[in-house]
Amino acid sequence: MRSFGLLVRLVTISAYIYVLSYIFLKKINSGGIISMASRMTSPERMAAVISGQKPDRIPVVPFIEGYAAQITGISLGDFYADGDKCFEAQFASMRLHGYEQTPMYGYASCGAWEFGGEIGFPYGKGQGAPYVKKHPVETIEDIDKLEVPDFGRELPGAYKIADRVATRCVELGMPATVQIGSIFTAASVVADTSEFLAWLIMEPKAVHRLLDKVSEMFVNALDYFADKYGSESLLPFDGGPSESNNMISPQMFEEFAYPYMKKVHTRVKELGIHAVLMHPCANQNLNIPYYVKLREEMNWAGKYLWLFGPETPIKDQIKAFGDHDVICGNINPPLFLTNSYEELLEICRRNIEEGINSPSGYVLSPGCEFPVNAAPVKVMAMVDAAEKYGRYE
Repeated sequence: MRSFGLLVRLVTISAYIYVLSYIFLKKINSGGIISMASRMTSPERMAAVISGQKPDRIPVVPFIEGYAAQITGISLGDFYADGDKCFEAQFASMRLHGYEQTPMYGYASCGAWEFGGEIGFPYGKGQGAPYVKKHPVETIEDIDKLEVPDFGRELPGAYKIADRVATRCVELGMPATVQIGSIFTAASVVADTSEFLAWLIMEPKAVHRLLDKVSEMFVNALDYFADKYGSESLLPFDGGPSESNNMISPQMFEEFAYPYMKKVHTRVKELGIHAVLMHPCANQNLNIPYYVKLREEMNWAGKYLWLFGPETPIKDQIKAFGDHDVICGNINPPLFLTNSYEELLEICRRNIEEGINSPSGYVLSPGCEFPVNAAPVKVMAMVDAAEKYGRYE
C-alpha cells in the first residue's frame, strides 16, 4: 500500500503551502477577540486525520459549493456551467475562510445529462442547482435503449465540467473530487422519478437493468479519472437522497441500492484509491446496517469520511464506523440561515463535544450542502468553533 504521505495530496488544501505556513484566525473568547496562530497547515491537518493521527485541531469541511458563487459575485448558473469559474469561486472561498475543504464538482441530479437527457443550469430565481428538464428514460422500453457513457471518447454530460475542476485542483496538488454515486439516486433521475419509484414494485427486473447501466457509468468515471490523475490523487464522493428511508424501505435498499454500491466501491478498492467521501443524505438510519456491511465485506484498507444527515446522531455514527473511519459532524444546514453567529458557535461546540474523541478522527461539517444564501459570518462560526473548542493540544 502506498505511504500515507500521499494523502497530503489526497484530502488537503495544499494551496496553503503556496500562500502561508501559518494562518491567523480570529477567535471569540470571554475576554474579547484574540489572535491564535495555527501550528499545522491545512494539508498537515487533513493528512493527520486520514492517517489516524491527531491534528492540532479538528478540520472544518463546510460542504460549500453554490455559496462560493454568492460571495465571489458570479451567477450560480455560471458556477455549475463553467469549470474554471467553479474552481476559482471555491478556491477563493477556502482562502477567505481558512477551512480544509478542497474544490469539488457535483450535484444531486447527476446521471440524466450523461445518459442523453437534458438539464437546466440554475440561472432562474430560486434555483439552487442543476435540474432535469428531460429524463432519458420515460418508459420501460427506454431502459434497454440506453447506452452506457463511454469515457474513452468525449466525456459525457457534466463530467466535462468536473474534469476541468479536477485539472485545476491537481495542478495545485489538491485532490480530484469526482462524483461516483449514489447509483440509486442517479437512476432515479435518469428515469422519470415518479415512474422509477413505481417500477420498484411493478417492474423490479427493469429497475435492476437500469441500475446496472448507471453503475457501469460510475465505474467508467473512476477508470477515467484514475488513469488521468492517478489513484492517489482521487477523492471520489458518493451519496444521495433517493435511497433515504423517507423514500424507500431498508429492504428495498438491500435489494436495489446495496449491490450496485458495492460494485462501484469494489472498483474503488481495485484502483488503489485511499479515501471516499460518503454522504448518505437525509434520514438513512435504517440503512446503516448495510453501510456497515459494505465496510465489512469490502475489507478495504482505505478510509471513508462519513457525512450523514442531521437525522443521524454522531454517537450512532461513531458506534457504526468510528473504529476505522472518519466521522463528520452533521449540523442541520438551515440553522446557518436562521441562527446568529453566537448561536451557531454554541451549536458547533456541542457537535464538537460529541465527535472530537471519535477513535479514527472527526471533522466539523454541515449535514448537507452549506446554504447558498448564508452570510459569510456563519462559515466563520464553524472555523472559530474549531479553533476555540476543537483543539487536541
